Amino acid sequence: MRELDGQRRIFVLALAAVVLAFGISACGNSNSSSATSSGSSEAGSTSGAAGKSGSSGGLVDVGGGMSVPLSVGEMKIAFISSSLSVPLGMQQQQGVETVAAKYGIPVKTFDGEFDVARQLGLYQTIIDSGEYNAIVTLPLGGDQDCEILSKTAPEKGIVVSILNTPICGHEFASAKGDGLWAEGTLDTVGVVFNRNGLDAWGKACASYTGGGKAILLNGQAGTPNFETLTKGFEAGGFELVSNYATDYLASEAVEKTNAALLAHPDLNVIATTAPQMTEGAIQALKSSGKQPGVDVKVCNILGGSETMIDLVKSGEVTVDAYANDGWSAIAATQSIIDAAEGRPAPRVIVPGQDGKIVKSGTVPWPPVYTEESANRYEPNGE
Repeated sequence: MRELDGQRRIFVLALAAVVLAFGISACGNSNSSSATSSGSSEAGSTSGAAGKSGSSGGLVDVGGGMSVPLSVGEMKIAFISSSLSVPLGMQQQQGVETVAAKYGIPVKTFDGEFDVARQLGLYQTIIDSGEYNAIVTLPLGGDQDCEILSKTAPEKGIVVSILNTPICGHEFASAKGDGLWAEGTLDTVGVVFNRNGLDAWGKACASYTGGGKAILLNGQAGTPNFETLTKGFEAGGFELVSNYATDYLASEAVEKTNAALLAHPDLNVIATTAPQMTEGAIQALKSSGKQPGVDVKVCNILGGSETMIDLVKSGEVTVDAYANDGWSAIAATQSIIDAAEGRPAPRVIVPGQDGKIVKSGTVPWPPVYTEESANRYEPNGE
């Protein structure tokens, strides 16, 4: 692990204080002595430590007194995206398929289309089909998806790895580490959209940009992500003049940025939620005669790609979070395989400063970098 600079040390200490100050909200999970799978296996019962996953005798411990039989040779993965219409979903699909191909594991992808009800229906169809014994997904519904992913799935012999958005009330929690994991699932990977992480990101954005009048290019309205990202950004103390709901498209970032600049010529900060949104905002700034990083500062979350690192190095992006969608999907898929092979892993997996998997709770979230520290980073998922 690379050493943090002085400014980031202060940020780490501040984040630690926030974590200690807040509790967690969790969705309980009833113990199950046995459950019949819709497929060819039965889920038995075994106890396991909350802090790590693993397997014993072909049984993968998912917590809450439950275990699921799983072997690599018989594994079939269902990847349920948030949406395949944006790079987020496409990069995660590629990450899942890349790892699965190394082991000869079949994968089928399902498009959530940014629709909470549709995605919930997909979960039910996939579980009822009995065709799959592993699920990798970025859930849109948060607590609404708790029952089916943390109880129904393991009872039916399916191991679930959660991408980016904690479920069962944890999406609004202030915890880090194992406090973001829902019993009944294997793990939570690449955690970004929870209260603690987004509060920290909002404060980091304010610290490095100087704050002031700002807009937020947010995700879809009505989702837990939209609410927690809004609150996290407000925690930075900005004067939020516009909070735009988007489908994470670069064209939307151009449109919304142009509108904001027209209404607020003295805009100080643009905060974005994905690399393509950042590129769109930068395009709009340049077209308006503004110099990104000088006239208007730009913060990005969920980045860490080669393009984002280059934009930070150039000074056009002021601060970026070192985590991306490809990395999280790769790590989640590998964690299921590791568990099936009896190798324990953290319940919450985040990227360290060099992109490697780091045990839950050992690093601040999000790990951010700036122009001064960008040379210490390498792309970690694409």
